[in-house]
Amino acid sequence: MVTNTIKAQKIEGTPFEEIQKIEGVDVIKTNHPDYIVDESKLAGGSAEWLFFPEKESDIITIINKMRELEESITISGGRTGIVGSAVPFGGAVLSTDFMNDVLGLGYDEDIQKYFVRVHPGITLDALDDVIKHKEFNSEHNLDPENDVVSKFKQDSESYIFAVDPTEMTAAVGGSIAANASGASSFKYGAMRLWVRRMRIVLDNGEVLDITRGQYREENGYFVINKSGQDVNVKIPSYKMPKAKNAAGLYSKPGMDLLDLFVGSEGLFGVISEVDLWLIKRPNGLPNLMFFLSEDDSISFVEKLRADEDLAVEYLEFFDENSFNLLRSKQKTSPALANLDTIPSDAKTAIFFEVPFTEETLEDIIVKLDEMATDCNSSIDSCWSAFDEVEKENFKAMRHAVPETVNGIIAKRKNEFPGIHKLGTDMSVEHEHFRDIMKIYHETLQENNLEYVMWGHIGDSHIHVNILPRNMEELELGKQLYKKFAKKAVEFGGSVSAEHGIGKIKSEYLVVMYGEEGVNQMKAVKAALDPNTIFCKGNMFDL
Repeated sequence: MVTNTIKAQKIEGTPFEEIQKIEGVDVIKTNHPDYIVDESKLAGGSAEWLFFPEKESDIITIINKMRELEESITISGGRTGIVGSAVPFGGAVLSTDFMNDVLGLGYDEDIQKYFVRVHPGITLDALDDVIKHKEFNSEHNLDPENDVVSKFKQDSESYIFAVDPTEMTAAVGGSIAANASGASSFKYGAMRLWVRRMRIVLDNGEVLDITRGQYREENGYFVINKSGQDVNVKIPSYKMPKAKNAAGLYSKPGMDLLDLFVGSEGLFGVISEVDLWLIKRPNGLPNLMFFLSEDDSISFVEKLRADEDLAVEYLEFFDENSFNLLRSKQKTSPALANLDTIPSDAKTAIFFEVPFTEETLEDIIVKLDEMATDCNSSIDSCWSAFDEVEKENFKAMRHAVPETVNGIIAKRKNEFPGIHKLGTDMSVEHEHFRDIMKIYHETLQENNLEYVMWGHIGDSHIHVNILPRNMEELELGKQLYKKFAKKAVEFGGSVSAEHGIGKIKSEYLVVMYGEEGVNQMKAVKAALDPNTIFCKGNMFDL
């Protein structure tokens, strides 16, 4: 039976003295500085407590104790986020580093899919290794009536968890909290679609156990029974963009309760356990097609996107400035030494992968050549990776671009310590993609700013990285960033398509949803976490 009402479970916590913890602002700052920063490099982080729970009952005790002490809790996963969500400003840090186990393997007969049960602290690359090598034993079997583990291990097919946010050292819990995604979102979407079930510890130490499909919104509300009392949670009434989006709380008529927590950036509780869907690993051929103009590369993407038979896995974009960076590093970087010489006349390139079999490969190549020819390129201007070494070379190239940008900024910091790159994370609806690209180029060139563009063109989601050369250019870049955000929203898009809002981008949340929309999000926070225990400062200030 589907309902909009759920009752939280009351579970006994671990004795407080048994939980691994570190106390003291100075001790944490000196001996454990990694836990007061994340990849955003947001400065000023500090914490009075640092906890390392190993199981759900530990989390329950930590929450109850911090509530008594009136201390806030910042949830810390892999700390790979770039919007400051894991940076604490006082209170406690709850790290999931020691909650990194694979708990089980199951099979859903209705959906006809395998799923894996894990702790929130396991990283995506560790999870991928477990799945790829089928590292399950009899204790992992979640179905007492069927030997799911044996069936899985005997299956000749290889399996994957499909979401690939590029940064595979990210933790599962943090990836869910940010509704993370990456190149593969073109075909498989973001984390939201791949979460089957979650257990979440609430502000009162009680636990919600939510399986997708059990609890749905009715008349604009969910009802959550906490401490024996019903709490009415009114979902926001704003309209979500059609474009790829990871900004703000998910809200949609008839939505699943799970989706209120996915992408909520830790505002409502701590994930203690999660089930994730698995799929068969596709046999894909990665390719890099070069073009003489950006317009031609966009036309090629439009053709690939429209061809359902090709079923492209992902579509990534590199601009001419990306090539210039790679050329400058190719002679000195071991990771790039095995790459062929980038064509001198190449202005842009599209990195894409096509599923194939031996029987279909020739037809695919013919079709790709026809598409490329229509876009003033050819199959001769394409690199393809037929073995694992070549695939790794492609990955090295993909990672080398942002790494080179970060290196440039690091050098400039020597002269201007406060300088940093400005990276956009905006999407638009497909029909407006050429418009937003024109605005990016014209605006940045008119203002003589150095920039590099790459990203998920399949989702009309490009990362524009502005590289300021001094503090004046940094301030100018910030002004332009807000103009870009307004245009993205005007074009039906999102101010944050995959990285979330965190503590850094809250002003853009207002650009997207308006003050009324943000106030509706605050009302959900007030209903579920009235004392503001969790992740204070994420998305908005209260």
